[in-house]
Amino acid sequence: MITTMYSEESRRRSYLPRKRHLENPSEEHSKRSRHYHRDQYQNTNSIPHGWLDCPSFGKEIGGFIIPSKVPLSESYNDHLPPDKRYSFKYWLSNGPKKLGLVIDLTNTTRYYNPSTELRREGIEYVKIRCCGRDSVPDNVSVNTFVHEVNQFERYNFPKKLLVHCTHGHNRTGFMIVHYLMRSRPMMSVTQALKTFYDARPPGIYKADYIDALYSFYNEVKPESAVCPQTPEWKRSENESLSPCVPSLQEEVKVIKKMSIDDPNWSMV
Repeated sequence: MITTMYSEESRRRSYLPRKRHLENPSEEHSKRSRHYHRDQYQNTNSIPHGWLDCPSFGKEIGGFIIPSKVPLSESYNDHLPPDKRYSFKYWLSNGPKKLGLVIDLTNTTRYYNPSTELRREGIEYVKIRCCGRDSVPDNVSVNTFVHEVNQFERYNFPKKLLVHCTHGHNRTGFMIVHYLMRSRPMMSVTQALKTFYDARPPGIYKADYIDALYSFYNEVKPESAVCPQTPEWKRSENESLSPCVPSLQEEVKVIKKMSIDDPNWSMV
């Protein structure tokens, strides 16, 4: 029965005019993503907006992926309250999980030096530059990410993979949803978004990122689907809460409704 359902779902997806993606990015691009010049590391000690109160990391996804905000080098510590510091030292000394790979999606090299903070500890590092802000990651970046995660899952279990952008929500969520969609054929975009939401609330909170995912996989966005509001820690100090924006409790109800309304949703 399960085999039949899988076959029907696979055929259904194969009929959709999905945009072409590479299963294995070119060797040259993979080398570039792993290449890192030591002299590129520049620490200006400027804390990213919203970083202080953004939760450090979320729950594991798929048993090995950890979505996280960017850990800051300990050289930032003089500019951070002790209870707000978050560096790779947490994972090396206090963290209960053994990291095997860090995928960095930020578009800068100023937050930490992977040569001294990761590779010396035997942790692999992959840099995939994604601009963020008003543009979603391009297809080459997505293909590279999915390839790296697949390779890690195949050869490095049970080690953990930490994925981060600046705050660990939009770019990180976008990439992880792509991975889930390509590694779990029975999963819908709505389910993949909810999986990330459950692990790293409020999930992806940029509407264009969510719309791009539904468009890429040729799925109709449910009418009940709403984009979560921007987290309070990300808003500017002068920005007040809009009365027309749903509360967090309302968002949870809507996301649950999205899951129930989606024809591909399964409680199993």
